[in-house]
Amino acid sequence: MNACLGGIWLWLPLLLTWLSPEVSSSWWYMRATGGSSRVMCDNVPGLVSRQRQLCHRHPDVMRAIGLGVAEWTAECQHQFRQHRWNCNTLDRDHGLFGRVLLRSSRESAFVYAISSAGVVFAITRACSQGELKSCSCDPKKKGTAKDSKGTFDWGGCSDNIDYGIKFARAFVDAKERKGKDARALMNLHNNRAGRKVWTAAVLVL
Repeated sequence: MNACLGGIWLWLPLLLTWLSPEVSSSWWYMRATGGSSRVMCDNVPGLVSRQRQLCHRHPDVMRAIGLGVAEWTAECQHQFRQHRWNCNTLDRDHGLFGRVLLRSSRESAFVYAISSAGVVFAITRACSQGELKSCSCDPKKKGTAKDSKGTFDWGGCSDNIDYGIKFARAFVDAKERKGKDARALMNLHNNRAGRKVWTAAVLVL
């Protein structure tokens, strides 16, 4: 994951928009809440109805997302390690990532993007490892195929990236889709940018 998310850091400045004056994504608290998926569903503040519905319906996916939050937070802290703000998650008075996300900034845009990408990664990985009931290996990657090196047979379990993207779009974007203001539109843009860059990075590997 570090390689893919690290690659996002290089390309996202070309895609991100940080015009929104305030940001807040409550599902980020899934890392802080921990415990069972039901605990997360019932205790994470601010989830919209669609997110809670998905949370209760897909507890295995929520566990994967909770682990993913911890991983992309660590990557964010690594990328900003030389900055005054480094994805600190301890500022309880101003949200999970502190007051820096209350204003327009590259940092806030990056957090939205990498969190969305992190969800795709976490779900895709859990799916390929057989940990999710609602998905399986990529059905398109079976049999024989060709690349620049010749013909080969698909083996093992190929990552079902499409499922990861679809679920991430439904869950991560749910809150912003309820809003029509500039902030919601910018958040959606940055969510999409993160998924797009991560997917491109995976396909290159």
